Amino acid sequence: MKTALQATLAASLIFFQICYSQSNQPNIVLILLDDLDSHSIAYMPQLQALLQDQGTAFPNFFVSVPVCCPSRASFLRGQYAHNHGVLTNHTPDGGFVKFRSQGHESSTIATWLHDAGYRTALFGTYLNGYPAGRPTYIPQGWDEWYGVMYSNFFNYSINENGQVVSYGYDPQDYETDVLARHATGFIRRTAPVAPFFIYFASVAPHEPAVPALRHQNEFPNITAPRRPSFNEADVSDKPAWVRNLPLLTATAIAGIDTLFRKRLQSLLAVDEMIKSLVDTLSAYNELENTYFFFTSDNGYHFGEHRRRMNKNTAYEESIRVPLIVRGPGVAAGRVLDHLVMNIDLGPTFAELAGATAPNFVDGRSLMPLLRDVPPTISAWRHDVLI
Repeated sequence: MKTALQATLAASLIFFQICYSQSNQPNIVLILLDDLDSHSIAYMPQLQALLQDQGTAFPNFFVSVPVCCPSRASFLRGQYAHNHGVLTNHTPDGGFVKFRSQGHESSTIATWLHDAGYRTALFGTYLNGYPAGRPTYIPQGWDEWYGVMYSNFFNYSINENGQVVSYGYDPQDYETDVLARHATGFIRRTAPVAPFFIYFASVAPHEPAVPALRHQNEFPNITAPRRPSFNEADVSDKPAWVRNLPLLTATAIAGIDTLFRKRLQSLLAVDEMIKSLVDTLSAYNELENTYFFFTSDNGYHFGEHRRRMNKNTAYEESIRVPLIVRGPGVAAGRVLDHLVMNIDLGPTFAELAGATAPNFVDGRSLMPLLRDVPPTISAWRHDVLI
């Protein structure tokens, strides 16, 4: 039988172990945008100053299936799409219902980190088709849940921890701003007591790319990039589906330029959100213990290869997306050309949290690349599956 002193010492040891574990587990913030191409980040000054200049950029970051739901399922599970089985955005071959029906929600980055002692929270888009008639449904592993339902930036609803809250057309209802307020509130509640994981998934800059009212006059003269592949005249070396595309008309090009401008405008609220997260973390002395991962579910075409405004091709406009990482020990202002993928973030988060990624994971942890001396490109991955 334990004496009172032994019991006190045992309790103190447990308390010390918990506190020690939490103090050595970094916070993790994933910012996952929707349809963000790799070039538009140049128009986000806060992202550049607070994340890219303070962290490491990966210009060769690719998604395996460049369309929303398969890619997001890969982020959640660390698997290629042919292994998690979510092949499209909609049933029967994809979407939220397919992901849930296969039992995937029992093992995701949310459950791995929750089981490792993290407070986990999602803000924004989950999977296409959510909530499938279950508006108060919350998947496993999430301590706080702000899942957006059918958002076009205004006039939408959010499942806020099991309560459906509707938002209208007032300026304060702008989706990115609402999610930013919820995310900073979560940090204020959580930072003093536990390590946390934030999954922030704004709809920006997805069509219709509605900007906040304060940003609707920005970039008045901007046009989509006119790279060599833009509306290319000679497509004889391309596959049949490209050869059969007509040249873009002046009207089509004007539409591309308009959407490109609206997308950049919609990203400015995301840019402000990044600063609000950084400022809140700094106020709670947690900024230096927090990893940021900034990326997108897929890229986007703006007239390249005669393709108008879309994704879901094997061209680099679709499959190459930004990845910027800032955090403890991550070199500032560094650019690494190593070949990395969306399936890698899951095992990376697991290693950061001190958890073990399941055997089904296809990706590899990026932690070796985030250390002072990363492996050479030749010693890293040589190919990926698209």
